[in-house]
Amino acid sequence: MKASHIAAIVMVSFLLFSPSRSSAASYKTPDEQRQMERTCDKKGILRDASMHTDRSKMFMTIPPDYPEVVDFDVAETPPEIDFAIVQGLDPFYLPSFEHRTGGVYGGWGDVTKGPDGCFYFSIGNHMSFGGTAYIIRYDPSVKEQTIVVDLKKTVGYGDDVFGDGKFHGDPDIGPGGDMWLLSFFGPGPTEEDLATTYRGSWLIRYNIFSGESECLGIPLEGESWPYHAFDWQRGLLFGVGAIGGNVIAYDTREHRMIYGGAPGNGITWYERGILLDRETGMIYTTDSKIVPGKSLYDRYEGDQHIARYVRRNNAFIRMNATVPPNPVTGKSTALRSHTKTRDADGAFWCTDVRGTLFRFFPDEDRTERIGVNWGKEGKYMANMCLSPGKRYLYYLPGADTQAYLYGTPVVQYDIRSGRKKVIAFLNDFYLETYGYSPGGTYGLELDAEGETLFFYVNGQFTTKERGSGYGRPAIFSVHIPASEREE
Repeated sequence: MKASHIAAIVMVSFLLFSPSRSSAASYKTPDEQRQMERTCDKKGILRDASMHTDRSKMFMTIPPDYPEVVDFDVAETPPEIDFAIVQGLDPFYLPSFEHRTGGVYGGWGDVTKGPDGCFYFSIGNHMSFGGTAYIIRYDPSVKEQTIVVDLKKTVGYGDDVFGDGKFHGDPDIGPGGDMWLLSFFGPGPTEEDLATTYRGSWLIRYNIFSGESECLGIPLEGESWPYHAFDWQRGLLFGVGAIGGNVIAYDTREHRMIYGGAPGNGITWYERGILLDRETGMIYTTDSKIVPGKSLYDRYEGDQHIARYVRRNNAFIRMNATVPPNPVTGKSTALRSHTKTRDADGAFWCTDVRGTLFRFFPDEDRTERIGVNWGKEGKYMANMCLSPGKRYLYYLPGADTQAYLYGTPVVQYDIRSGRKKVIAFLNDFYLETYGYSPGGTYGLELDAEGETLFFYVNGQFTTKERGSGYGRPAIFSVHIPASEREE
C-alpha cells in the first residue's frame, strides 16, 4: 500500500477518534488553560489527589435547561459520590493542541477492576513526538490513585521518535495480574513520518502484583491499535488496527503472533468493536465499511452484519445477524458498546454508534432491537456494565464529551421494566460547587457487589457558557444507595 493511501486511512481514523480542534473540546493554549483553571477552580482542588465526597439533592434535579425528551425516572435517594482530578500527569500543562507537537490529556479506553480490588484505566496526552499514555490505578479501600505504567518510559523512546499518545482499548487483567496492552497514536503519522520515524505501535505487558512492565516490541510494523481485548482464559490478545484495516491475534502464553493482517472473508473489522465472549472465546464485531467525508453517525454503509473471529484456523465469519436500525432515524451503524457478560437469556446488551439499544444472541445468530439509550434518537457511548444480578445496565451516554449538554446523567436501565432511571445528574452540581464540568466517559466499571460504579471523565474547569470538553480528566466513584439497586 502506498504511503499516500495509508495517510488517507490514518486521517479518517484520526477524525473518527480525536477531539475536535475547532470547538470547546480542548483548551486552545496552555495560557488559556492556566487562566481558566485559576479562575474556575472554586475550591482549590486542581492539584489535590484526595477524593472529595458529596451527597446532594442536586444530583436528583433535572437541569432547568434540559433539552431532551423526559422518558426516564429519577432516583429518590441521592448517592454518595467521591471525586478527584487525575494527578501525576507530566507535564501538568501540555503545548497547544493547535500545533502538530501539541496535545490534550484525555481518556479513550475502558475501565477494568483487577483481582486486587483496584480499578485500572488509561489517560494519554494525544501527542506524536513526546507522546505517552499512562495506566492509572485507583484503590477504593484507601481512595488513592497511582500511575503504574508510563508508555514512553516503558518503551524507552525519546522526543525525537514518533510516540503514541493513547492506550485506547480494554485494560483487561487476568487472575495472575497480567494486563496486555496495545498502544495507539494520537495525531496520525504523516507521509514523512511513515517514511522515516514511524514504525508502528507497541505491545506492553504489565503485572499488577509485581509492578513490572515490559515492552515486547512492535508486533505488526506500520499498524496502530485503537481497540483491543485480552482473553486471559485462553491466553489471547486480539486487536484491531487503524491504518491498514488489519487485526492481530497474539498468543500471550507462547509470546507469538497467531494472525496479523486483513480479516479473511472480505470482512472489514470495525475499528472500535471487539466483543469478547468469555464463555466461548469467540470474538465479535460488525462488518463496517467507513465512507470518508461523512459524519461519525452516517459514515457506515451496508447492513452492518455481525462478524465473528474463531481462533481455530483463524476463521472470520460473516453472520446473518445485523445491527437493528435506529427506531427514529431508520439507519444502522457499527456496534460500539456492549456488556462484558450475557444476560439471563444468553444475550449481550449492545448499542451502535448512534445509541441504538439492542440485544445480540450469539448462539442463535440474531439481534433484537430494544430502543435508544438516551434522548430522542440515542447518544454515542462506549461502554456499559451489567449488574451482578443481571437486572440493571449502567452507562453514561455522551462519551464524546457532549454529556454535559444534558446534565451528564449516570443512567441505570432496568432490563425487567424497560425503564431508565438517573442515579445522578453530575454536571450542574460539580460546575456550581467546584467549577468543574464532566463532559463524558469512554469507560466505567461496577464493583463485584454492584454497589459502586467507578469511571473517569474527560472534563474541564470552565464556565456554563463556555461548555466542557477534553483537557483535565477526573475520576468518580458513585456509591449507589441499596434502595435504588434491588435486584
